[in-house]
Amino acid sequence: MSYFKYKNKNVYYCEIGNGKPVMFLHGNGVSSKMFKPILSLYKNNFKVILIDFLGCGKSDRVEKFDTDLWIDQGKQVTKLIKHLGYDKVSLMGTSGGAWAAINAALYCPKLINKVVADSFDGRKLGDTFKEDLIEERRNAKKSIFTKCFYKWCHGKDWENAVDSDTEVLIKMSAEDVPLFYRPIKE
Repeated sequence: MSYFKYKNKNVYYCEIGNGKPVMFLHGNGVSSKMFKPILSLYKNNFKVILIDFLGCGKSDRVEKFDTDLWIDQGKQVTKLIKHLGYDKVSLMGTSGGAWAAINAALYCPKLINKVVADSFDGRKLGDTFKEDLIEERRNAKKSIFTKCFYKWCHGKDWENAVDSDTEVLIKMSAEDVPLFYRPIKE
């Protein structure tokens, strides 16, 4: 298993395949394992890079997430790109990973080739984001399938990982924190 250091913690990553580098960025509450079912579609044509953001999957846990979560995750992405020695990586982020991808591009645009941002709310969290999240996570914990998925993504401490993520997202929504490193129009 491969790790790099970020804020004195171990962040897990792996590289699969050959070709131009493309990094897949997982969403909130999950890990890079979410991409495992589709890797065969990409590994013959791309160098696929997967990362488990701090507090997720095989990366070190954090006591709590900061409210600049997606900005910080964007910085984790750029730190990994520099660690690997790449100069133009395409990013594919889904859900929270989409915000991380955009933030990486805003933080270090020279390192990023293209960004695909999928399944996220856009420039700001929606008016019902907090309520929708609470309901979604409550229902998820009732589902044996979802509990197994979370455990597959994070391991035996899945509930802590998911609860910490839920807590910071609620706080981000309540405090209306900036979601981007700098204005997205830049």
